[in-house]
Amino acid sequence: MSNDNDSGFSSGFIIGGVFGLIGGLIFAPRPGEETRAILNEVSNEWRERARQLSDVARDRIIDATNEGRRVAENLREEFEEELD
Repeated sequence: MSNDNDSGFSSGFIIGGVFGLIGGLIFAPRPGEETRAILNEVSNEWRERARQLSDVARDRIIDATNEGRRVAENLREEFEEELD
């Protein structure tokens, strides 16, 4: 259930950011140099956010893998005990 919330938040965050950026460029034009500086800053922020989300995803995958191994080991031990 929390994965759905995380996914929805991330999607909303990305979509909102894109629309905000487009709206800002359309309704508040700036000189080219200033616009490029803003776009560079925004792209750096997005790159950092993507790195953070990637780190979270990697950690969750590692946790899920470890939990799966633990469960598999417990099931194997239970199965072996039943055979004895």
